[in-house]
Amino acid sequence: MIFGKLVLIYILIFCNGAAWGKTPKASLLIIIRGQSDIFNHKIAYDKKLQIEEDIAKYNIKSEVLLSHREWPVEAAWSITPLIPDISVRYGDKYQWVMVVDDRTSVNINKLVSSVLPRYDHDDHLLLGRCLHDETPTIIHHFAFFDGDSKSFKYPDLDAGLIISTGLLRHIQEEWRVDNTQAHFQIDVKHELAKLLHDQYDVTMTCVKELCGADADERCVTRLEGGKMTSQCGGMASLDRVQFSVKTTAKFHTDRMQVVKKTWGRFLKRATYYSNVTDEDLGTIDCGVPNTETGHCGKMEKIIRDADEMEDLDWLVIADDDTIMSVSRMLEVLNCYNSNSPIVLGERYGFGLNTGYGYSYITGGGGMVMSRRAVADFVKKGCKCPIISAPDDMYLGQCFSNTVGIPVVHSPLFHQARPDDYATGFLGNQLPISFHKHWMNDPIQVYKKWFGNADKVAFPDVDTSDDDEGVKPVKDEL
Repeated sequence: MIFGKLVLIYILIFCNGAAWGKTPKASLLIIIRGQSDIFNHKIAYDKKLQIEEDIAKYNIKSEVLLSHREWPVEAAWSITPLIPDISVRYGDKYQWVMVVDDRTSVNINKLVSSVLPRYDHDDHLLLGRCLHDETPTIIHHFAFFDGDSKSFKYPDLDAGLIISTGLLRHIQEEWRVDNTQAHFQIDVKHELAKLLHDQYDVTMTCVKELCGADADERCVTRLEGGKMTSQCGGMASLDRVQFSVKTTAKFHTDRMQVVKKTWGRFLKRATYYSNVTDEDLGTIDCGVPNTETGHCGKMEKIIRDADEMEDLDWLVIADDDTIMSVSRMLEVLNCYNSNSPIVLGERYGFGLNTGYGYSYITGGGGMVMSRRAVADFVKKGCKCPIISAPDDMYLGQCFSNTVGIPVVHSPLFHQARPDDYATGFLGNQLPISFHKHWMNDPIQVYKKWFGNADKVAFPDVDTSDDDEGVKPVKDEL
């Protein structure tokens, strides 16, 4: 009898990996931040299947959700409004919740076996690859302008962010977010970290195994193929892409000269919409009076003109202080079907925290519309309320509320200058665009980030005089 008990105890100890120094695997809910258009949904869905294969292979307590399918509302894009629901539904089921972008690879077995067990899931923890701002920046509402912006850490979504369910339960108990005031959603990773910092006294924990493009053998997350690029096979035909630039007479001698000396020289179909015709520069008086802000009337004129054009697949609407790579723009357009209603660029939000807001493509980085989207804008009767209304925001309202199609986000478009983004974030990608001539040299920005890509793609274009005769730009914010 005693011998039998000893044998049973030995079997129990032998089967219990923890007794032999093995740490139990963590349990994990993974939420892939996807989008509903065909191209991006496929990427997210394939990622889900890949992770689920590893979950089954390694017998991990885990589950994978697609954000745009599980929460088919525009607010899901900004993550924060989902927190109470995630806590209620999954707070007692899993120890950790991970939010990851659809281009990120996850070694889930290594993550739950070697990384997460080092941390206590009952603590109030936000884990991730830490980013920081060198100086206060407009995209983060100039946060910490009176302090040290470098000391505030926020997560790199390209590497994934992980929230303990201890923190989720704490948030659920003391949810103090004001949903009555409509706010802008600009950089959700920074805004989430700042909410947790300000409202719940949570300081981010930096985890060296969560990686972006700088991945090595220690990493459990990494960007597939290294840096994120615009490539998915070939380029859209330059002959079928209309580039329309909004400008005005006072910027003909500086901003427009920069466009002409940089990315504008590669265009085959370009119209420069101004309030003054200048045959030498190529601008036209579009018939819409210039406004100091908004420019909705000018944007509407551009879209309605494009609707009348033949042999058009894509419309790219840019500001006269947009800085972009034409070749990379054509590459990303080749990923999408122009017969689908696509409005593409850097996605911002307004009022998504209230439940009735909308997403929009911020104009400075470039707004792209497919042929079908152009036609839908006109057919559905979208019309600017006043010519000075914010053009990008109205376009978002039109497609969210009237057409019924959300805009499509690409992290390669940028509303601000390179200096406004964390070095680690830009290090993950080969960008398509930046915006603003304020406190930088736009010619040098173009050369550094885009010049070589365009020269390689368009070897027959003469770029030998790319910085001759350009008036120094003294631009406002």
